[in-house]
Amino acid sequence: MEYIQYQFNTSDEQTAEILMALLSERGFDTFEQNDNSLAAYIEQAKHIPKETEQFLAELQQQFVFTFTHQKFEDKNWNTEWEKNFQPVLVAEKCLIRAPFHPANPEILFDLLIEPRMSFGTGHHESTYLLLEEMLNLDFDNKIVCDAGCGTGILSILAIKKHAASVLAIDNNEWAYNNTIDNIELNGILSGITTELGEIALIANKKFDIILANINKPIIIENMALFFTCLNPGGLLITSGILIPDMDDVIEETNHFSFNLISTRTKNDWICGVFQIG
Repeated sequence: MEYIQYQFNTSDEQTAEILMALLSERGFDTFEQNDNSLAAYIEQAKHIPKETEQFLAELQQQFVFTFTHQKFEDKNWNTEWEKNFQPVLVAEKCLIRAPFHPANPEILFDLLIEPRMSFGTGHHESTYLLLEEMLNLDFDNKIVCDAGCGTGILSILAIKKHAASVLAIDNNEWAYNNTIDNIELNGILSGITTELGEIALIANKKFDIILANINKPIIIENMALFFTCLNPGGLLITSGILIPDMDDVIEETNHFSFNLISTRTKNDWICGVFQIG
């Protein structure tokens, strides 16, 4: 699979984060942010150059940034990612590391991932927030859906927290395969089912917890489906949302019997926990 890389230099860190959120709605599925710079990646098969250039030109009327783009091969990405990947410690309880990093026996949850081109390593605020929220929730014997599983890291933590089962779904083949590899890497022999496809695959299934680390438009678009697929008292945990956008998500949940029971924020991002009343 071949990717196109867009490299952005922005006026400030917030602009980089806003660009990340907006680009995620345009088919870009992997990001690497460093202060005021942002690298964004889109599958070449999904890349329509003229549409992307027009979209970015319109954004430049609102924000200050410059950009370049180039073709990016899988092999080059893996080499670069492995070279720069650093472990992530969440709430002093959960360590996310690559196989070439040392383990810490004092950490409660030790999660291994192969550092590849999949969203969900814990470095970005949205994944960090959802992992942090999961550490405070009871997963014992719960039936879980990981909608947009990325690396599979949320599914793996759910099983390590004794969930009965997890359905991990992603429409990106790379992420799907990465999830399968990471499940094996963590020695998980059963409990996680992986499916390649859209969120609509969960129709006619029931869950106690749905993890939705995706973006605002997809969350809102699938709110009715999330509602019908949750058991009474079930939880919908949303992330991948900028703080000002949470009002739109809450407005959509008001069309259903959801109650917002908690939120947590990190920089410009917010994670919300909704429960069926």
